[in-house]
Amino acid sequence: MIWCIVGYMWLFLHRPFEVWHWLGDLHIERVYMVFVLMAWVALSNKQLLTNRVNLAVGLFAFAMIFSSMMSPYTNIFAEGVQSWLKYLVFYILLMTSLKSERDLKIVMTGMIICFFIYMLHSYREFLNGRYNYAMGTVRMIGVDSTMGSPNSFGASIVIFLPLLIPLFNLIKNKWHVLFFVAYILLSLRCVQLTGSRSSFMALAVCLTGMILLSKHRLTLFPLAMLGSPFLWVLLPENLKNRYRTIWDSSINESANQSAQGRLEGFWDGLANWQSSPIWGVGPDCHGIASGSGLLSHFLYSQIPGELGTIGVIAFLMLLFSYWANHLEILHCCEYIKRKGHGKECEYCYAVSIATLGSVGLMLFLGLSGHNGYRFTWIWVAAFQAIALSIIKTKMTDLQQQELFSKLA
Repeated sequence: MIWCIVGYMWLFLHRPFEVWHWLGDLHIERVYMVFVLMAWVALSNKQLLTNRVNLAVGLFAFAMIFSSMMSPYTNIFAEGVQSWLKYLVFYILLMTSLKSERDLKIVMTGMIICFFIYMLHSYREFLNGRYNYAMGTVRMIGVDSTMGSPNSFGASIVIFLPLLIPLFNLIKNKWHVLFFVAYILLSLRCVQLTGSRSSFMALAVCLTGMILLSKHRLTLFPLAMLGSPFLWVLLPENLKNRYRTIWDSSINESANQSAQGRLEGFWDGLANWQSSPIWGVGPDCHGIASGSGLLSHFLYSQIPGELGTIGVIAFLMLLFSYWANHLEILHCCEYIKRKGHGKECEYCYAVSIATLGSVGLMLFLGLSGHNGYRFTWIWVAAFQAIALSIIKTKMTDLQQQELFSKLA
């Protein structure tokens, strides 16, 4: 079952059925998902992992469904709603199938490898002349059509970077080191070539945070400072001008209009919330309700405007769950370390840190993007909840061993 889940991750992330259209005609993603669900049904000992995040995810699902039912602009069968409900099904698969630390390691490592293949394929296609021309410059895109736009592709790359943190604990030979170096360099290059200003800034935030958290920060920080000018030199002049608009909007008028549009999207989203304060105007209905015809491009007006107060409460509960789960993992790790078994909690603790890193980056990217329905919100929630379950089991085992030794 674990390898079936990894296979689905490859289909979901790389989306070969959108690259080679003859595969799309066969609907292999649907066939494969049916196969996975049949395998899941056949498994014994299925039980949803108990965690506070289940309530937050469930409430968010309710907000999506209820808002779409009450909206005059959409319905529950809309593509956006159906896509999110598919994410929910996969969340349930994760929360019922992953039982051990080995399972979690396989799935998270497999996910990173799948995403690396996706980036590598996209980079190859870019070198062969496949790109998007927008905002006055050539911009790299992903090979798929669903999440392959320059901004979405760049955001995905940055959000996945913290998920490398748990894999550092699994390095055993030079080939693992080479993979990490290749992954990071490819990520840097791809984000550069997307021309996505938000992803570019998020990448800087991500790398700075990872360096500061590292034990080797005194070595890595000077290297990063020395390497930054080199990375800038590698950029073609058109992309340099694109990124210069971050601090000088006079360089490109279309880029300036894009930034202004995001600000307008924020106020339009709040107006939608005011017009329908309880359930909002419906998922992906920002542009229809506001009359702009555009998406909100702002997380903090997308959720209240489209899902109303119910969606806001669910989203805040989700954020609280991330933090509460992390504190509980921290508490368990402190106990395990006091008992002299610190190495046994390193991986699960790293998973929780990676989760907080990805969530923080999504919140940062939400300042200029409508990423409230991204699959990564609940994928990382599942990984962290599973890590908490594993670490609690380890702590319980140590407590029982200590009790038995005292009784003996």
